[in-house]
Amino acid sequence: MYRKILIVFATVSMTGWGYLPSLEGAERTSGIYLRPVTLKPSIHLKYGYHSNVFRRSTKVLPGYSEPLTRIASGYLDVVPELGASMGIMNWLLLNNLRMHLTYFHNQEAEKQSTTSFPEFLGDHLAKWRSRGRGFAADVEEKWKITSEPIVQDVPQQVGGERIRRFYNKLGGRGAFTSRSGYFAAKMSYLWERNQYLEDRLSLLNYGIHNITLHGENAFLPKTSAGLSVRYRNAHWDDDAYGEDRNYHSANFIALVNGQLTEKVSSTFALGYEFLFFESDDFLSQPVIMLKGIWKPRVTTEVEAVYRRSVHPSVSSRTYSSNTVELLGEFRGLRPRGLELRMGFEFELDQYEGVNARDVQVYNGHSGVNYQFGGSLEWLRFGLEYGFELSRCDYSFYYYDVHRVLFSVFASY
Repeated sequence: MYRKILIVFATVSMTGWGYLPSLEGAERTSGIYLRPVTLKPSIHLKYGYHSNVFRRSTKVLPGYSEPLTRIASGYLDVVPELGASMGIMNWLLLNNLRMHLTYFHNQEAEKQSTTSFPEFLGDHLAKWRSRGRGFAADVEEKWKITSEPIVQDVPQQVGGERIRRFYNKLGGRGAFTSRSGYFAAKMSYLWERNQYLEDRLSLLNYGIHNITLHGENAFLPKTSAGLSVRYRNAHWDDDAYGEDRNYHSANFIALVNGQLTEKVSSTFALGYEFLFFESDDFLSQPVIMLKGIWKPRVTTEVEAVYRRSVHPSVSSRTYSSNTVELLGEFRGLRPRGLELRMGFEFELDQYEGVNARDVQVYNGHSGVNYQFGGSLEWLRFGLEYGFELSRCDYSFYYYDVHRVLFSVFASY
């Protein structure tokens, strides 16, 4: 979450806090059939405890004589959702609309994070595929309207004042797969737009264009090699604000995917990221991804990932991220329908420039959910615990967060 400050909202997450994605994202065979449209209404209730709602530092901040009081609170999330799908010949149309409301028990948390303006999210997807192997294409749009405190991660007394923001992603992809299935190519374009609905923050509005070319060839039945090339351009609306922030980037990555044994598979990717700032600054650094998956059973998977990436930063020009992730999923446990997930992530962000520093973030989570109703998946219960620890010489990024969450997901 500290990135929201460092990049000044240049990085936006389209997902929430949940560590149990199957509760919201699972395919559901239930629904209301109004041919040719199928409606899938659902509601997700989350009741939990948050130990540090605004991620307030455990250290004394500059200008203060003692650490600010951290706000802990119980909270309730209400997330109604309506999905719709329709298939026409070789086309598939999907639509999802979601609303997100959060209520805090602590009056101070409620005051600084009022729910008078809820979050709205939408996802619209149109997919086309030729018969058999060959060509495929899709167009997808995601949008999000949020209302959030002026500064979430830095402990300021915002007095309940909030800002509204509209974030939009619109993209299209075209793919080709050879008749043999050994060669595949994809080209995609993605446009991202971040716009504040408050005039005083209009200088933070920006747009990003992404173009990606990807090709992959299988030289063995279960092993393939590929090359990915991506171009990105980021531009802020305000010329003065964007003078030192506008940039172009090029990313070249070679990768190999292979299944080593019946139960073990891996991915190795190596490339370079080139950043060209319009202020004539230039940077190039390597990017790496190592991934291993072990599946001792069909219902059990253990995954380990190391990833190194490069990002622009408003405060320090650039920073590199070194991330290690460990994740285990165990499904089909007794009693039938019980699932367990456990994960850990360590991230070290190394900043370069005037405000050079290292930020270390530890994320851990464990959760269990139970699916009621067999294959219908119409009712799920979940219980999870998660923590986030951020460590840095800068007091702003030295904080602890602990969360306990009970959830109920019901669909028709």
